Amino acid sequence: MKKKVSDEEIVLDIPKDIQELAQEFRQQKIKKERSDKLIKQKRKAKEIQLRIIRLKNGLKYATKIFLWAKALRSSPTGWALMEKSHPPTAYSRIIFFDDHIVGVPWIGLGISLKGVFITNGGKGAGLFDQPIYSPEQLAESAETAALKMASEWIDNGQVWHCIKGRFNYSQDE
Repeated sequence: MKKKVSDEEIVLDIPKDIQELAQEFRQQKIKKERSDKLIKQKRKAKEIQLRIIRLKNGLKYATKIFLWAKALRSSPTGWALMEKSHPPTAYSRIIFFDDHIVGVPWIGLGISLKGVFITNGGKGAGLFDQPIYSPEQLAESAETAALKMASEWIDNGQVWHCIKGRFNYSQDE
């Protein structure tokens, strides 16, 4: 008959090279975790710095765009355009800026029943709307060059060509 052995009585005789290997694995894991944490901290610091730079440089343009978009959205013309829009994919959205500057990530700016929004992700590929609730948020969300161009579009009337072009496109289908 075998005698029962309790857990306290079990003694592992682990060879020294296996113990050293396990210790090396633990050290590698700790080193990787520290490295990953440092990379994440650096990335977050870079994102914060970019947001601060964008806010500082783009706030003037973002304020103009945001106030103009809110005024359009509140106007009878804006509401009529949103009601018509271009179904089935627009969902009462009006894009008033849709251009690309070489070397700058593409954005679209628009209004909807929900408010002002920015569209990121590139034309036709992985588009998503981000609601914008303030000029500061808009300045932090887009490159200054794109905001400057959108502001110029408001000044020179190009926004109306963009809006009209989208309605002309929808009527061709």
